Amino acid sequence: MQRIFLKGIKGGTGCTAIVANLACVLKKSDVHVIAIDLDPKSDLGLHFGLPWKNTQGWSDAENFNDILTCFYQDSDGIIFLPHGEKTPSNTALNELIDNCNKLDNIQNTWVLFDCPSHIDISNYTLHEDDIVIELVNCDAVCHSLIYRRLQKLKKTENSWHHFFLVNRYNSSSELEFDLFSLWQSTLPLMAPFFINSDEVIKESTAYRNVALNCAPYSIANDDFETLAGWLVSKTAL
Repeated sequence: MQRIFLKGIKGGTGCTAIVANLACVLKKSDVHVIAIDLDPKSDLGLHFGLPWKNTQGWSDAENFNDILTCFYQDSDGIIFLPHGEKTPSNTALNELIDNCNKLDNIQNTWVLFDCPSHIDISNYTLHEDDIVIELVNCDAVCHSLIYRRLQKLKKTENSWHHFFLVNRYNSSSELEFDLFSLWQSTLPLMAPFFINSDEVIKESTAYRNVALNCAPYSIANDDFETLAGWLVSKTAL
């Protein structure tokens, strides 16, 4: 089982859309994918066509056997687990993450966790094979938060693989170009590519779907395929 934890370094970086689209691209590559929503906003299911009125999820269940009844499967074959209405404790979050090992009934399984931005990644029980991706936007706030995060990571005894990924990159913005160039040349954990800002992400979400299904030849889909290929290369090391 390969576990990928994705979170925004702050709110509004577009993490949930990344999780949903990455899951779809991986599934199209014959990878068994499970997407799990750890964010109390519980938005992940909307990207997979779950009606908004379906509000129940794993946080509402009494035990792991009950959680098993909360899983859904979308039209692409992606298995996903909505968050639900309750706000769980950090202990409950880690219990869910640990219990996910019981779901690994297929050899080539990837589990993608949509993590809330307000919970520090070090609060999770992470293993040395886990990959953490913190999403950032090219703005001054993220610039400050990245360097704060790096200082904290230096003081943390972490064994997982940690990376920063630029999302919603606007190539026509001089400021964003300068910030991305600076980060690429100075930051050791920055992914060597970015996810472009693309209107198709908003459009596909409005249709409760993902970019690959709504616009298979879009820039966004190319970006998600790049992300998927990069992650596969990282897991092979």
